[in-house]
Amino acid sequence: MDFACRSLIRSLCVFLVVSVRAADAPAVASIEGSDGWRFLPSEKTFAGKLMAPDLAAQVTTAVEVIADFQKQLQAEDIGLLVVPVPPKMVMAPEAAGVSAEDAAKMRAGWDRILADLRARGVAVLDLAADFSAAPADFYCRRDTHWSGRGIERAAAGVRAWLADSTTLGAGTDPAGAWRKQEIKGDLGGDAEAVDLWFAAGSFAPDQRAHPLVLLGDSHVLVFHSGGDLHATGAGLPDRLGAALGSSPDVLGVRGSGATSSRLALARRARSDDAYLDAKQAVVWCFAGREFTESDGWKKVPLRKPGGG
Repeated sequence: MDFACRSLIRSLCVFLVVSVRAADAPAVASIEGSDGWRFLPSEKTFAGKLMAPDLAAQVTTAVEVIADFQKQLQAEDIGLLVVPVPPKMVMAPEAAGVSAEDAAKMRAGWDRILADLRARGVAVLDLAADFSAAPADFYCRRDTHWSGRGIERAAAGVRAWLADSTTLGAGTDPAGAWRKQEIKGDLGGDAEAVDLWFAAGSFAPDQRAHPLVLLGDSHVLVFHSGGDLHATGAGLPDRLGAALGSSPDVLGVRGSGATSSRLALARRARSDDAYLDAKQAVVWCFAGREFTESDGWKKVPLRKPGGG
């Protein structure tokens, strides 16, 4: 691991680490790359670990916790789709100053993590296959999140899984319009214009009783919750809601989505015995770097101990 990390750090040494402050957000350290790209330092750390010989050992806890969550949901007759968002540094390595050799190792490490999850029976949406073609389209360059194009690809994959794995189906092709919106990203630098898709018409807002739970970190809130998350009506819940005719039950959290989002789900389940009975599926979306850089992966019982 030490050699891999040193190799990546050498590749990145020409770039500047700075502290920036978005209008309504705390200071965030960022690594400045080429062509206006900026990256989180934790992405660099994760990218180094992807190349390490002991990668499997480093992600064992995360994989075991995810598999445990899947088994708990399976016992409730609820399907799970895990949607890890590939780090920008893995998908746009040239902009981060990463060598072609290290980029290939990083991608191979990412593929191994997803393969390990699948080997344990976990359904995983691999966005890296799509994002590789044109990463500049799928991420905000100066924000930690995906763009509207990235959301579009994720929503398409989720809808395909819903059609295959639940009675919810894929819904209809949603009506809406693309437009550019200027945002001031949380990684600093100049404002940028990003492509966002806004639904036409209206559909029912977030519904706790909806059979689909959209769980995760701020990737399920960006362009949906407004404020320092930039917009409303253009996030992943909105894209899925427009297709399904009503918004899923949204449980997004700020910061790490590894454990805190599942704790939020467990609190709802424990406060209402019938809550999980109404669910068919959970789509769990979180930043891919969380596999090693989270605030801790812990198993969370959905039901009260001794409960049904």
